[in-house]
Amino acid sequence: MADRCDDPLFGEVPDRVLLSDAPLVRVLGQVKFPKIIKVAEESYIADFQEAIRDEYPHFQSDMIQGVDIVINGNEVKPRQVTTVIWRFFDADRVLRVSLGPDAITLETASYVSRDDFLSRFEFILGKLVDTIRPKLVQRVGFRYVDRIQDSADVEALSDLVHPELLNVLQSGLVQHIDISMTEITGTTKEGKIIARYGLAPPNFSHDLEMAPPVGVKSWVLDVDSYSTNCEGRNFDTQMLCTELDKVAARAYAFFRWSVTEKFLERFGAK
Repeated sequence: MADRCDDPLFGEVPDRVLLSDAPLVRVLGQVKFPKIIKVAEESYIADFQEAIRDEYPHFQSDMIQGVDIVINGNEVKPRQVTTVIWRFFDADRVLRVSLGPDAITLETASYVSRDDFLSRFEFILGKLVDTIRPKLVQRVGFRYVDRIQDSADVEALSDLVHPELLNVLQSGLVQHIDISMTEITGTTKEGKIIARYGLAPPNFSHDLEMAPPVGVKSWVLDVDSYSTNCEGRNFDTQMLCTELDKVAARAYAFFRWSVTEKFLERFGAK
């Protein structure tokens, strides 16, 4: 079995170990590009829908509320904005494609492998180039969310997770701790990484979209790896898939640095 990565931010990425029962909650890949305002119009994205409709036949739109900061001279004012996000789902509603004015996202709650995921994303990016024609790239990102929720596994966290991520939980007090969540942001060889991890109480979520709450105590590892090295480059499908593979590998390196050999064995290392 491949060794743990000693430097998860800049070191070599360990060989992938396939897990037959990986505790993945959700996996997401995203490419951001300069805003295309017309994407908010249903007629403008119709050709994109038609291009992917055989694979993603379900369609809906969501209105997302957000806040922009407006600077006028010395005055700073928040401004509420509404963004239309177009959603496309596969027949089983397992895969979801989200298209907004400045990003295309693929996510799944049933992850097979990185190669399978990138192949699907390559198809989507190709159709986006053919129809919407974004010109430039701003950044690419890949995000994995794992959750341990079996009570026996939660009690055995010190065997499954390295002490650097456990803090007070390694003291044997895990059954008495209600919540212990940590967030770090760091620089990586490819760009940046944001990791959120810790013990969550029942019916709690640090991110409702990525990790819907469950009715039991759980331990969560959410790793978001992204790169801006391709910022300003032409929107090229092959280049983007290469960059996505790199940031996904960096997220995997952090995951492997976080978990023990017993974790890999417990979740079906092949």
